Amino acid sequence: MDRAIAVLESVSVARGMAMADAAVKRAPVELYFAATTCPGKFLVVVGGGVSAVRVALEAAVEVGREMISDRTFIPNVHPDVFPALSASSCVSAEGVVDLGVLESMAAPAVFEAADAIAKGCSVRLVEIRLGRGMGAKSFVSFAGDSADVERGLRVGVELLSGRGLLVDAVHMKRPLAPVLRFVL
Repeated sequence: MDRAIAVLESVSVARGMAMADAAVKRAPVELYFAATTCPGKFLVVVGGGVSAVRVALEAAVEVGREMISDRTFIPNVHPDVFPALSASSCVSAEGVVDLGVLESMAAPAVFEAADAIAKGCSVRLVEIRLGRGMGAKSFVSFAGDSADVERGLRVGVELLSGRGLLVDAVHMKRPLAPVLRFVL
């Protein structure tokens, strides 16, 4: 079955909660994330079959209306996106050659970047961290050989820069085990 993901960011916490409720009531989707983020926003992430996620997104938009600050819908999302969201990717320190980290001012855009990177480069997504306790910033980290990490960063930088949402992009070459212990 094709999988999809929808991400919505609300400037109203109350409306964000109502968006999450509307999404799961309208369609059989999994609620991956529904919580406050910095600075006082609310983020909703749902996933499932493409048509179900589309219906859930429509329901959330009907409720969120003018309070939605950003949103994205990714049909046929890369399968690495889901475990990266819960930081449960099976990436061990022994398998990491290089690490890329792409930081954004908007969570929905990070999902678009993560999906594009995973689809276009031979890397493993490690983590998608959403704007909790990070001043509204979000990031995606990914591991692979040097050329693929570099290519992934170019893909992500182009996507985020085009929307004015890029904070930073870093290529960590051969990070050592003491660092990997905290970032994997």
